[in-house]
Amino acid sequence: MIDWAKLVSQGRAKDIGIPWTEEEVRAVFILKIPAEYVRKGILTLEAYEKVKGSISDKSKEELMAEAKKEGIAITPEATKESLKKVIAEKKNVEAKPVKKTVKRKRSR
Repeated sequence: MIDWAKLVSQGRAKDIGIPWTEEEVRAVFILKIPAEYVRKGILTLEAYEKVKGSISDKSKEELMAEAKKEGIAITPEATKESLKKVIAEKKNVEAKPVKKTVKRKRSR
């Protein structure tokens, strides 16, 4: 039986039950574009250079440390992708400004 989760975590498959297309194989294995970028549709070096850094290049251990620092409850089973998602959600919630409503006096 194929261990799709292992293949995905190693960048050897696009997702569980979904192998890479020929174009994606070229991007991952020949151009050496990280799998997480190719999964988002980045298939050329030019496109990769434009978005490089916008997707976290941190290791799972670094992400786990950041999650703990942010006060997010996690377990060692958390995947790198799920850690990125919860950290981004936490930061987006904290970064959103609170709208203040200003009541205007009605002129008569």
